[in-house]
Amino acid sequence: MPQTHDRSQQLYLIFLLGMLGFSLVILGISAVKGNSPDLIVSDGNGYYAWVRSMVIDGDINFQNDFEQLYFPDPPPPEWSQRTPTGLVPNKYPIGLAILETPGFLLGHAIAQLTPFAKDGISLPYQLSVTGSLVGLILGSFYLLYQALRNYQIFSQTALLFCVMPLIGTNLIQYLAKEPAMAHGAGVALINILIFLSSIKTSLGKSKFLSGLVPGLLIGLTLIIRLSNIVFLPFFLWLFRANFRDRYKSLPLVLGIGIMLFLQQFSLFCLWGKPIANSYQGQGFTGGIQGIFAIILGTHYGLFLYHPWYLVLVGLNIVGVWFLARPQKLWHGIILFCFTCLWLLNGLWGFSGDSFGSRAFIETLPVLSLGAAMTVEHLSDRAFHFIRLPGVILAGLLIITNIYLWGGYLLQKYPQNSDRTLEQAYLWIIGFQTKL
Repeated sequence: MPQTHDRSQQLYLIFLLGMLGFSLVILGISAVKGNSPDLIVSDGNGYYAWVRSMVIDGDINFQNDFEQLYFPDPPPPEWSQRTPTGLVPNKYPIGLAILETPGFLLGHAIAQLTPFAKDGISLPYQLSVTGSLVGLILGSFYLLYQALRNYQIFSQTALLFCVMPLIGTNLIQYLAKEPAMAHGAGVALINILIFLSSIKTSLGKSKFLSGLVPGLLIGLTLIIRLSNIVFLPFFLWLFRANFRDRYKSLPLVLGIGIMLFLQQFSLFCLWGKPIANSYQGQGFTGGIQGIFAIILGTHYGLFLYHPWYLVLVGLNIVGVWFLARPQKLWHGIILFCFTCLWLLNGLWGFSGDSFGSRAFIETLPVLSLGAAMTVEHLSDRAFHFIRLPGVILAGLLIITNIYLWGGYLLQKYPQNSDRTLEQAYLWIIGFQTKL
């Protein structure tokens, strides 16, 4: 068993290094050959504007930031609006900007030593910020593997459930092509939290840090994307042992509170008053139809474009149905969080450029943990029957995902809600439908 683990771990490290090189190559090609020289694009500009404006301009007036960051595309509608304080509103929370700060400062230092513009937009900033996020995401997946092993998951099973999210789902787009979107960073923080929950000893033998660090990371996850609030029951379950010790529980609550305060303080400075919803003017437009369309619709249906999510959900359902009560609780909480996000995304309604349904990407670590536990607990009875078919299925899903991603990158089918399932799967023969 130890030799198998060592070999699996070595292969996994090689895989992660390969993904790092691959992602940096894709980013380099995008900077040279892409439609825009910028690597921070689309919604990523809104998140990034926080750190760019505060460091370069020393303010949170986003008028010039939006105009410059979105160029050559037009700035977002918010650019022409004003808050009660006279500032341009920014609906995106500050969590991702916090994570981007080290990469930004590295880019700023490089710009000081080179002829590049020191404006927070030039190539050193673009590469440093996106490259640091790629490193964070991939590093977190190494920690996820270690966490699964700490949870007594067989090494080859852990390998499967760490590799598949990276190359068998739409996460690959938000790792290698658009890492400045919030999804990959959210996944990274959840991976790290799962790892911390698997450690049996206190961080640095300090109970205070063992509570504060997870609390800060939970809070940061919540303010990267506000919809991550659905994972709060999962986080509290992960660190349930902390609540049996006040020297860990109080720092954990403190850490969450610090991050939530930073988010609310940023909104107060921008709006001049406490607000609960920075997405004013937007709302739940999907309705009941959106609930079904978000997972089975031909435009963005999660299970139709990326069936690995269906496999993960199915394995968690099996866990609830067949496993003993302690394991049922794990899978029940995981499925509850997934269902809440499903309803939230479906009712909200989504339209925009996206490789599949990116609104579910943050569920990957949570679902993967539960699925791996199911396979592990059923292994004595069923794993030798499903091992080979499972590997074949995973391989087919990887090939399918890479194929769909290739068509998306080459713009062989519409990248927004105008696409159909036939266009996406038959892009190689130039299939078109009348819209």
